[in-house]
Amino acid sequence: MAFTIGLNTSLFTTYLIRKFIPALEKDLQMQRFTTKAMLPPGEGDKGRFNVFASPAAITTHIGEMSTTANEVVVTTTPTNCTIREYGQYIKMGRMAELAAVKGSRDEIADRLAYSAALTIDGLVYTRAKETTVEWYAGLSACLGAGPPSTLSVRDVISASLEILRAGSARGFSGVAGHPDDELACIVHPEPEADMVSEAATTSNALVWTEIVKYVPGATGQDKPIKGFMGSIYGTACYRSQNIGLTSVTATTGGESYDNIIFAEGGVGSVSLEDMDPVIYVNTPSSGDVGNPYRNFGTIAWHIMYGDALIDANRVVRLYSTK
Repeated sequence: MAFTIGLNTSLFTTYLIRKFIPALEKDLQMQRFTTKAMLPPGEGDKGRFNVFASPAAITTHIGEMSTTANEVVVTTTPTNCTIREYGQYIKMGRMAELAAVKGSRDEIADRLAYSAALTIDGLVYTRAKETTVEWYAGLSACLGAGPPSTLSVRDVISASLEILRAGSARGFSGVAGHPDDELACIVHPEPEADMVSEAATTSNALVWTEIVKYVPGATGQDKPIKGFMGSIYGTACYRSQNIGLTSVTATTGGESYDNIIFAEGGVGSVSLEDMDPVIYVNTPSSGDVGNPYRNFGTIAWHIMYGDALIDANRVVRLYSTK
């Protein structure tokens, strides 16, 4: 038997590493900061959120024996939220499942679970951007000023206090990992980099490094070193790569990052059965007439879900330059 000179690649094989490289995933924050409600079965496909307006304080006392003084009207603003079906699925051949590296099916299910979370996060983000309340980075006035500048700590404080807190909006309570009664500011990593690396000047000493410098203990030192985002004067800041770019009319020279600040009651979300998407791993069965050989299964996620902007005065679009 003769061998050709050189290496015969048909003799080679491939060893498949059995440890999967972690998939790239965005930091998803949006749905945590919605007002959630579950609809009971048999009660329709719409949820209604009602916002009550508080009557103004009175300035006159009630006259003796008066029966008509100081009557007020309490108004409500309803917001309907329609539930839709969302989902995705993938076919997985029986041969591929039997031959694939152990754990492949679980990894595929994890990818679909992330896709579900990404979908819900994007839906909430879309609703949040329906607000008409805007702030332009660079200490510009809200509603129409511009062009935006790079994001500053002062912008987060100004937008949070001058718009949301000044309008009596409240922070969130009972959200896992979120400080009680704090607003939530969600920014893209590039504006985050601008904010945390901002240099102090004689006219602006209130910068990120000055804020975390006075946080006691090791936590304060970890923030600028490890990239952990914390709170700025009652507003907790979070990073999300799911923040997009948008064209702002007053912007010159490009698009701006469309960051969001949430207050409680700004965006609502409703669902039937479960607020979290359900993952289904479906195996072939005798009733599966579309799979006569029973040679494939499916993995799917599914949810019956809806969301809506409840109150534009509780959500701010915070524009910052790219």
